[in-house]
Amino acid sequence: MAQQAGRVAVSGTSVFYGLIERAKKYSDVVNMGRGDLDLDTPLHIRKAVADALLADEPPAAWPTTGDPALRQAIARRARALNGLDVDPETEVLVTNGGQEAVFLIVQAAVGPGDEVLAPDPNYNTYADAITFAGATRVLVPTKVGEDFRIDPERVRAAITPRSRALLMVSPNNPTANVIAPDVVRALVAIAEEHDLMILADDTYDRFLYDGAEHLSPGSLPGAEARTLTINTASKTYAMTGWRLGWITGPADWIRQATRLKEGTSGATSVVAQRAALAALSGPQEIVAEMHETYKRRRRITTDALDRTGLRYGKPLGGQFVYVDLSPAGVSSVDLANRLLDEHHILMYPGAGFGTAWGSYVRITFLQPEEVLADCLRKIEGVLHDMTARGA
Repeated sequence: MAQQAGRVAVSGTSVFYGLIERAKKYSDVVNMGRGDLDLDTPLHIRKAVADALLADEPPAAWPTTGDPALRQAIARRARALNGLDVDPETEVLVTNGGQEAVFLIVQAAVGPGDEVLAPDPNYNTYADAITFAGATRVLVPTKVGEDFRIDPERVRAAITPRSRALLMVSPNNPTANVIAPDVVRALVAIAEEHDLMILADDTYDRFLYDGAEHLSPGSLPGAEARTLTINTASKTYAMTGWRLGWITGPADWIRQATRLKEGTSGATSVVAQRAALAALSGPQEIVAEMHETYKRRRRITTDALDRTGLRYGKPLGGQFVYVDLSPAGVSSVDLANRLLDEHHILMYPGAGFGTAWGSYVRITFLQPEEVLADCLRKIEGVLHDMTARGA
């Protein structure tokens, strides 16, 4: 498998959306690739939005940076859970989901000719955003045998005079690796030494397993002035369809991201912002309940994978597992096609996360337990058949 640090200019977004488009012809597709939660948005969030909209007429739009009350809630959350001391007036920007947050931090931080150091594999939208900025993604290899851990020395070896930013996504998508606190500190030290911006993605920070610890880079001394951090309500509160995310970071970089947002989407939906305020300010027990649900589903998934003998990175965070099909001699695209056509199961092939990952597949555990177990049995059966046929 080619796992050398290299420069790529394309992502696999089209791979995923091609499969999604094909899946539309089936009415009973089970989605085990996309990261959309199957749980309902908590009732108190929906009720708070309905009550607010019925009680008074919302403003035509809040400031581009977002509802002041929501920015205060985000700042409280960032301080309490991530150790980020941010000013809600100048260091918080509310966005249209995590996707816009990804786009904005990349555009604010880099430009033509710059290089962004990124662990390989990584969330494909970063590749799109980096390419759009005219910059280049420099891939730092990780390995399944190391549970896709980021090696600071590999990062250091990939630095060139054009290096401008370091991407730190933890828990990582698609590998589910969590960057250990000592590694976070080492990477921050490298960023300081080489004057790199840090683009930190904390989207899955509430879903950790087996004692994994999350440390936000921007909470460390010396990193505050160089770190832009994104998060969303989507995963934590089952709000993927509401499209509500945020960016925290130094005021000058938030101003730059805000200018970009003003010229593209303007202020984020008032309705989504009301929902996020209810989520952040309301009872948090639902998050712990969701966490317990995902822990059970994770165990069902890893137990099934263990029966196949396939390798995978230990999923320490998030809602997915990244699986190596190479021992079975199976292409992830071929497996995804067969599962969709024969069992109406939508799976994301690793090829969508980069050219080095054609034998990998991302499996999400975002289905009810009985549905998840049934799909995993079907996946095991198709894998057995493909291996027996040498396909």
